[in-house]
Amino acid sequence: MRRIGEKITMLVILAEVVAMVVMFMFLNIWLSNILEDRVISDMGIIAHHRADLAENYIEGRCDFLNGYARSQEAVNVLTHPEDPELIKAARDYTLKYAEGYDNIEGLYIADWNTYVLAHINPDSVDKTFRDSSAAKALENEIREHQGSFCTGIVLAPVTQKMVLPVYAPVKNDDNEMIGFAGAAFYPEEIGVQLDIDEETKYGYTIINCANRMYIYDAARPELMGTECDDEELWDEVKRIKADPKIQQGDHTQDGQVMSIYYMPDYDWIFIVSEPESEVYLLVGRVRNMVMVIFILVTVLLIFILRYVITGMMAPIEKINNQIVRLEASDFSRGHGIEGFTGRNDEFGTISRAVMKLHDTLENQDELFKEMLDVQTAGMVVAKDVNSELLLINQKAKELYGIPKDYSGNITIESIRKLFKKEELDHIDEQLGKISPDAEEVVFESTVEHDDGTKHYLLTRVKSVILSNGEQVSIYSLMDITEQKRLEEDLKIQSETDFLTGICNRRSGELRIEKLIKEGKTGMFCLLDANKFKIINDTYGHDAGDEVLIGIANAMRDTFRSSDVLIRLGGDEFVIFAPGMPDETVGTNVINRFIKSVESISPESIKDHRVTISLGAVLVTDKLNFSEMYSCADAVMYECKKRDGSAFAFYHKPDV
Repeated sequence: MRRIGEKITMLVILAEVVAMVVMFMFLNIWLSNILEDRVISDMGIIAHHRADLAENYIEGRCDFLNGYARSQEAVNVLTHPEDPELIKAARDYTLKYAEGYDNIEGLYIADWNTYVLAHINPDSVDKTFRDSSAAKALENEIREHQGSFCTGIVLAPVTQKMVLPVYAPVKNDDNEMIGFAGAAFYPEEIGVQLDIDEETKYGYTIINCANRMYIYDAARPELMGTECDDEELWDEVKRIKADPKIQQGDHTQDGQVMSIYYMPDYDWIFIVSEPESEVYLLVGRVRNMVMVIFILVTVLLIFILRYVITGMMAPIEKINNQIVRLEASDFSRGHGIEGFTGRNDEFGTISRAVMKLHDTLENQDELFKEMLDVQTAGMVVAKDVNSELLLINQKAKELYGIPKDYSGNITIESIRKLFKKEELDHIDEQLGKISPDAEEVVFESTVEHDDGTKHYLLTRVKSVILSNGEQVSIYSLMDITEQKRLEEDLKIQSETDFLTGICNRRSGELRIEKLIKEGKTGMFCLLDANKFKIINDTYGHDAGDEVLIGIANAMRDTFRSSDVLIRLGGDEFVIFAPGMPDETVGTNVINRFIKSVESISPESIKDHRVTISLGAVLVTDKLNFSEMYSCADAVMYECKKRDGSAFAFYHKPDV
C-alpha cells in the first residue's frame, strides 16, 4: 500500500508541477502585458501633461507679443514710418517692453515688406530681412491667423542660434492690419517650463510635423533645427493624425521606448522617451517575484498533496464522508474517523492525516475570513451577476455605505438599491459584458452614503467557473474619490485665470463657442481699463493687479453665475451674457457694472479713479468668437476717445 501511495503521490506531484509551470507561463505573459501596457500608459499621461506645459509656454509667448503688438507706439510708427519722433518712441518702448526677459533673442516691429522700424538689437533696425516673395508669404500667413502664432524653429540671422519665432499683426484704430510685430525666443526655455533637471528620468522631444524639424530635445540639443528621418515614427504619427479620436501612440527605436502625443493646435508632436531597459525593469522584477512565489507554492503543494493522498488510503466511507463535510466547510467532530487515529498501520496514518487536514482547513477558513475583513479593497462574490450573494467583506460594506452595526441580510438586490437609476443603468450595461471567456470588466460608479457624501468606486468584475462547474462573479472595489476630486481640481486650474479666478482665454472661448452652437444668443462685451499702463507705471504692477482683480470682482457682482466671464490677458476682459433680450436691459446692466468698477479704490493707487471702455454687441445670429470680438473691439476703441468710463453698442452699418 505504501508503494501504491508513493506512485499515486509521484503522479499527482508530477501533474501538479506541470500545471504550475504552465500556469506560471500564462500568468507571466499576462502580468508582463499588463505591466508593459501600464508603463506605456504612464508615459502617455506624462507626454500629455508635458505637452500642455509646452503649449502653455508658447501661448504665454504669444500673449507677450500680443501686448507688444497692441501698443500705441507700434500703431503710430507703422502709421507714420517716416516720423523720427515716432520711430524713437517705438524703439524706446521696444527696449523697455523686453526688459527682464532673458530668454528673448529678438523683439521688433516691421512693415509688410519686413522692413524693421524698431528692434531690441540696434544693429537690426532699418533693414529688410526677407525678399518680396517671402515677405508676401509671411503677410498672408499673419493675415490668415488673425492673432499671434508660432511657426516652429529657425536659425536667427544675427546670433546664429536656433530660436522659436512668434508673429502677431499690428492693427490700427480701424482694426486694419498695417504691419506686424515679431519676437524670437530660445527653445531651451521650454526645458525650464518642463522642470527638467539632472534628476529628470525621461527624455523630452518636440518635432514640427509640417517640416519634420526638431523644435526641442532635452537630451540632444544639437538636433534642434535638424530634420527627423525616422520613417517608422512618421508612420505612427500619420496613424495618430488620421483618427481624431487617437491623440497618442507609442514607438520604439534604437533601444528607446517613446510615447507620442499629437498637439493639433500647432501640428507638433511631443515625445517622452526612456531606455527599454528602464521601462521594463519593473516587468523583470515582477517576473522574478512571480517565479519565486510559484516555486514556494509548488513546494508547499507537494507536501500538502503527499499528506492528502496518504489520507485517501483510510477506510473509504468514513474518509469520503469526512471529506464531504470538509468540502461543505463543516468542521464538526465525532463522526467516527477519530477512532482510526490511534492505529499504527496505514489506516492510522491516513486517519491522522485527514484529521490534520481537518484542523488545517478549519484554521484556514477562520484565517481567510479574518484576512478578508482586513483587506484594503472591497471584495464581493456572487453566484452570478444579479443573483445570490456568497461573500462580502467589511471594506465592501464600508464602500457601499452599509453601517458596521447593520445586522440584516445583505443581498445583491439590497446593494443595488443603494445606487440611483442612472448609475444602475450604467452598471448593468457594464455587467452585461461579463462572461467566463472575457477579460475582467472595469468600470466606475458613484454611490451616496447616508450622511450625504458622494463616493466614487472603481469596480473590477471577473467571471470564474469553479472546479465544480459553478459560475461565480468576483468583484473588487476601490475608493477613488480623492483621485476624482484631484482631477476636478486640475481641470478647474487649467480653465481659470490665475490672477482673477475667472475663465482664462482658452476655456472662455470654448464655453462661448459651445453656447453659440447650442443656439444661445445674448450680449457680448469687450472691455479694458483706461490708462492701465499709467497705473502700472505710476503705482507699480501690484497696484495694477489689484485693479484687475477689482474689475473681475465687479463682473462677478454684476453678472449672473451662468454668464461667461473671461480675462483675455493684460487688462482686456470679455463678458458673454446669454439670454440678454435687448439693449435697454443690457444698458442697465452695463451701467451697474461701470458703477461697481468706478468704486474700486485700492489704497495703493490713492485718488486715481478706475474707468473702463466697453464695446457691446447684441448677438442675434450665430457669430463666432472672432466676429463678436471684432465688432465689440471697434466700438470699444471709439469709447476710448471719451473721458472717463464709456460704453456703446455695435450696430451694423447701413447698406
